[in-house]
Amino acid sequence: MDLTPLMNPGAIALIGVSKDPSRIGGRVLKYLRSHGYAGKIFLVNPKYEELEGIRCYASLASIPSPVDVALIGVPEQAVPSVLEEAGRAKVKSAIIYSAGFSELGAGGQVKQGRIKEISKQYGMPVCGPNCVGIVGFQNKAAMSFSQFLDVPKLIPGHIAFISQSGALGGAILNRIQDIHIGISSFVSTGNEAVLEASDFMEYFLDDPNTSVIMALMEGVRDGRKFMQVAQRAREKGKPIIVLKVGRTETGSQAASSHTGSMTGSDAVYEAIFRQYGVIRVREIEDLYLTASAFSKERFPRGNRVGILTTTGGGGVILTDQLIEMGMTVPDLTPETMSNLAAAAPSFGIVKNPLDLTAQVINDPLLFPRSMEIFVKDENLDAVIVSIAMVAGGKSKERASYIVETAKLTEKPVLSWWAAGSLSKPGTELIQESDVPLFASPERCARALDSLVKYSARLKADKETTGAAAPSLKKKSLQFNEILPSSGGVLTEDKGKEILSAYGIPVTRETLSRDFEQAKANAQRIGFPVALKVVSPQVKHKTEAGGLTLNIRDEAQLLAAYERIMLNVSTYDPNAQIQGLLVQEMVAPGKEIIFGAKHDPQFGPMVMFGLGGVHVEVMKDFSLRHAPMTEKDAWEMIREIKGYKLLEGVRGDKPVDFQAIVNSLLAFSQLVSDFENVFSEIDINPLLVYEHSKGLKAVDCLFITNPNHNG
Repeated sequence: MDLTPLMNPGAIALIGVSKDPSRIGGRVLKYLRSHGYAGKIFLVNPKYEELEGIRCYASLASIPSPVDVALIGVPEQAVPSVLEEAGRAKVKSAIIYSAGFSELGAGGQVKQGRIKEISKQYGMPVCGPNCVGIVGFQNKAAMSFSQFLDVPKLIPGHIAFISQSGALGGAILNRIQDIHIGISSFVSTGNEAVLEASDFMEYFLDDPNTSVIMALMEGVRDGRKFMQVAQRAREKGKPIIVLKVGRTETGSQAASSHTGSMTGSDAVYEAIFRQYGVIRVREIEDLYLTASAFSKERFPRGNRVGILTTTGGGGVILTDQLIEMGMTVPDLTPETMSNLAAAAPSFGIVKNPLDLTAQVINDPLLFPRSMEIFVKDENLDAVIVSIAMVAGGKSKERASYIVETAKLTEKPVLSWWAAGSLSKPGTELIQESDVPLFASPERCARALDSLVKYSARLKADKETTGAAAPSLKKKSLQFNEILPSSGGVLTEDKGKEILSAYGIPVTRETLSRDFEQAKANAQRIGFPVALKVVSPQVKHKTEAGGLTLNIRDEAQLLAAYERIMLNVSTYDPNAQIQGLLVQEMVAPGKEIIFGAKHDPQFGPMVMFGLGGVHVEVMKDFSLRHAPMTEKDAWEMIREIKGYKLLEGVRGDKPVDFQAIVNSLLAFSQLVSDFENVFSEIDINPLLVYEHSKGLKAVDCLFITNPNHNG
C-alpha cells in the first residue's frame, strides 16, 4: 500500500468534527490550525453548516474534491459504515481514533476484522483503530488529539517516532520537545487492524526527511515483514532503535491486553534484534537520547574513547561505564601529550581521561585550546566532554567552545553535564547543536556503546558476504515416507537419518527388533555399546528407564535388554516399542546442544548452548532465526556466557569451533526446510571435541507439527 497520502496529505477530511475543543474532533481541528497545516481541510458533520469559518459537509460523498485521508473519531459502532463511505468516496487513506475493538477481547476482534475487510476491499491504508493519530513535523499535518500538541510550535528534525502506545507516545514527545530534539513524523499505530509498525518503518526507510527510526513496541504481528524491513534498514544504513516493552511474562500479558498486539518470547525478540541490527534500549530516556545521538550521523571507527573533563570524579565514572561495556579509554599519542603540556604547563599529568581541573576558571581559554588538541588524537575514535559545575553566562561560553570545536572533527563528540538549572544557558545551546547532550553518565555511555556497535556491524557487513548454507529443500522430499502423517514424535533413528543427510555427524548405530539382532549388532559395532528404546511414545528415554550405557559384553547386553523392555512397558503400557537401538559408546567431549522451535511471530528459531545445567538452569543460550549465515553462527557461539569453557580452561584445549559452525549452518537450513513439519527439534547431547576432531550427535528429538499432513 502507498502510504504517501496518509503521511503527507494535501487534503484532509475530519469526520465527527466538534465545536467543543475538549472532544477528539474539536482537538484535531484545533491542532491542525494552530500548527499551520497548509493543505485543504474538509469538515464532515451534518449538525453544522460551518465551524470556525470552515464549511461543514453532510457526508464524505458531498465533498467536491479528492481527499487524501479521512480522520475518523465517531463512536465505534459507526466506524465500519463511515469507513465504507470513505471507500466509496475514493478517499485514499484513513486514521481511526475510535476505541472499542480488539483491546476489548473476542467481540472487539470481530468488529476490528470488519475494518480490515473494508480496507482490503477498497485498497485503503488504515491507521488504528484506538490510536492518537499521526503528526508530520515537517509538513505540519497535526492529525492527532494528543495533548503534547499544546505547544506553540513543533520542532522538526530527522527522527521518525512510531509508538504502539498512543498516550505514552504523546508523553514522550512532550519530553522530546522540551529538550529540543527534532522529529520528522510521529505515528501512533494503535490496534494495527491494517497497518502495523513495520509498514510505517518501511515508509520511513525511503523518507528523505528521516535518518533514524525509533519505536516504542509492545509486539510484532508479522515477524517476517519486520525482519525484511530491519534487513533493508541495515543495508541502507538507516538505524532502527527500539524500546520493546513486555520483557517479563506478566509484562507480555499486560501488553497483549492493552492493544491486542501479539507478544512473543522476549529471548526471541532479543535474538531477532541482534541478528538484524536493530538497536534495543531498556529505558524511555535511552530511546530518544540514543536516537538523538544517531541523528547527528557521526559514527566512530572503533571503540577507543577519549574523556575530557572538568571533574576528576566524572572522568572516573565515565571510564568505569565505558570499560564495563567493552569500550577502551586508551593512552594519548606522544604528540598529543606534548602539545597539551605546551598548551597548559600547569598540568601535573597529561593522560586520558584529561582533567582540566579548576585551572579553567583562571584560564577560560584553556578549555578550547585543550579540546582542539584532544579531539585530533589518532588514538581516539570518539570523545566525551564532561562538564561539572559552570553557571550562567559562563556555561553558555563553555558550551560554545564544545560546539565549535566539535566541528573540527568527524568523530562523534558527546557531552555530559552534571549540573542542573544553573547551567541551563549552556545546555540549551548544546541541545540545538550537533553535539548530543546527556544529563547522566550512564546514558551517555550507553548511547555511545550503541553507536560503536552499530558502526562495527555496518563495517562487518561490508567486509563479509555472510553467505547462508545451501538449501537441501529438494532433498528433504525424500523423507516424506519416514514422517508421521500427523503430529507426533519422530524416533531417534529416523531423526538421525535426517541429521546425517544434512551433514551433521551422528553415532554409529543399528535398530534391533529382538535380542538376537541386538547381540549381532553389538558384536559388529564393538563393545562397549549403549542400548536405547525406540518408541514414538517415549520422548525422554532416561525418565522411562529406556537407556543403558557402557554395556561391555553379551551378558550385560541381555540384562539391559530385558530391563529396558520391562521399564518401558511399566512406564507406558501403551508404548509401541519398535525395537532397541544398539549404539556405539563415543569418547567424552564437551556437551553442547542445538535446538529449534517454531515461534508464532517469527517462524523457525535455532538455539545453541552448552549442555546440561548451563541451558536448563542457567538459561545460557543464544537464538537466531533460520536460515542463518556463517557470521550469525559465530556470533551465536561467542554470545553465550559459557564461551570461555569452549575456548579451554585449566589446560583444556579449544574445541572444534569450525565444526560447530558448519553443523549450526546445516541445522539451521534443516530447520528452515522443515519449518512447517517440525514444531521442535533437539540435538542433545551433541559432543564436540578439540580442534580439528569434529563433533557427534548422540541423541535427538524431533516433534512434528500437529497440523502437518505428510
